Amino acid sequence: MAAAGTVSADSATPSGTARSGPLSVVLPAGWRAAGTGWAGRYDPSGRLEPAMVISPEPRRWAVDPRVPGAFLGLSEAAARRGDPATFVAEQPHADCTPTSPRRVRLGGLDWVVARFDCPHERPVLVEAAARAPTGLLYAQVVPPPGAGDEFVDALLDGVRVRQPVIAPPP
Repeated sequence: MAAAGTVSADSATPSGTARSGPLSVVLPAGWRAAGTGWAGRYDPSGRLEPAMVISPEPRRWAVDPRVPGAFLGLSEAAARRGDPATFVAEQPHADCTPTSPRRVRLGGLDWVVARFDCPHERPVLVEAAARAPTGLLYAQVVPPPGAGDEFVDALLDGVRVRQPVIAPPP
C-alpha cells in the first residue's frame, strides 16, 4: 500500500514542531519530519505545495508497512476541486474495509476522517481532510499498533496552517 502523497527534499526535523511553508504540526514523542513539498503538486507560482512525512522513521514510512507515520499536505488546487468529504472519498484502499467517515473539530478545523481496516500490510490506515483558509489539508495516517482514534485526533489537533501576512502597500 503506497502513500497517497510523496514529499520532495530529504531533511529531517527532530521531535517538537515541524513546518513546511505555512503548514506545521506538533510531532508525537519520538517522531521526526522529512520533506518540504508535495511532489507533483504545484501552487500558482510554480512552487511545490507544502507537505511532509512524519514518523519515527520518516524515510522508511512509505516503503515499510510496519512503520507508523503520516503524510501531511496542504493544497490550493485540491481545495478548488472539491470539499474535504469528496477528497477523502477519492482515497479508497483495495482489500480494506472502510468505516463511515466521521466529522470532528480539532485545532480549529473541521476534519472528515475515515478509517480503513486492512487485512495485509498496514492493519489500520486513516484518511483525513479539512478546509483551511489557504487550501485543503490532507492527512494519511498509519497509527502505531494498538493506537486508536485518540492518537489520530491528537495528531490532527496539532496541525496548523499559518495565514500569509500581506504587507500594506508602501
